Amino acid sequence: MSRLICADFDEFEEALYGVEGHYVLRSRQQRDWRLRVVELDGVALMFGREGAGTVYSGVGLPGFFNIFLPLSRHECTVLGGQRLDRRLIGWMVPEAMFHIDASQPASWMTVAMSCELVLRWAQQHEDEFDSSLLSRNLICRAQQDLAPLVWLALRLLRIDHCAPQELHAPAAESAARSELMDHVFRSLLPATPAQRGVAAQHSHQQVLRRALELLDAMPDAPLHMADLCQACNTSERTLRNLFTRYLGMSPHRYLMQHRLHAIRRAILRAAPGETITDICARFGVWDFGRFAGFYRSYFGELPSHSLRSRRPVPRALPLIHR
Repeated sequence: MSRLICADFDEFEEALYGVEGHYVLRSRQQRDWRLRVVELDGVALMFGREGAGTVYSGVGLPGFFNIFLPLSRHECTVLGGQRLDRRLIGWMVPEAMFHIDASQPASWMTVAMSCELVLRWAQQHEDEFDSSLLSRNLICRAQQDLAPLVWLALRLLRIDHCAPQELHAPAAESAARSELMDHVFRSLLPATPAQRGVAAQHSHQQVLRRALELLDAMPDAPLHMADLCQACNTSERTLRNLFTRYLGMSPHRYLMQHRLHAIRRAILRAAPGETITDICARFGVWDFGRFAGFYRSYFGELPSHSLRSRRPVPRALPLIHR
């Protein structure tokens, strides 16, 4: 994690991720300027605390889409001429100018996402993605409570500070990035129900069967929603509706249970010296405390207990020649 504490705004201004612009102070400086950045290979989460009331005029860098979410002084913050509140979120596209006016020192968070990752997410969710998001800056009323998005961002910040080796293992970092982007777009996109046609009933059952066959064929692999969508050649919303309709749970919950079982099998077959951290990193676990709670509620014991109670792998007996 990058952590920056500045006596004035110049260094703070230069360190901002995904945007480029200039501050003009509109009030006397009251405190230092603080910036914390968590980078997730194409996605950057940024928490800023400004030291004075400011006007910031900026432009999105060519390779990034950004969201802006005030965490304090909502009533004193104006984005693109619109006064913000606790349910509004700013969306900035590459190479478009924006202006943020905060009459008092404010705190905020942003998420900068590479164009490649945003376009990939849009393709995987083409039947629910609003294409206007790709072409212009918007101030949107959040489609759901923003608290889970902020809570997820704070968890990432804490884990990046306390246990960066866990968060930045390749599979774990990919899983954290996907979860953060999902929360961002669920906040921006309306949750409209899918339209079902009678003629599509048989096709939907085939899609569900392909998804379950993939899970059966790869019982010990760290599969994600994108893998299921690609294998079934369908969107996440279609899978979400099918899993809920036929299996009584979302595909995310089904995948979580699949991953819990896979990790338990790996723990019970662990080689001498292999740790829970080693095993979980292979399956994309980035929040170990939360995972341990899920594991205990599902299997009735902590992962460390399972590791201690595993059966030793029998050694091959030497051949005796007669």
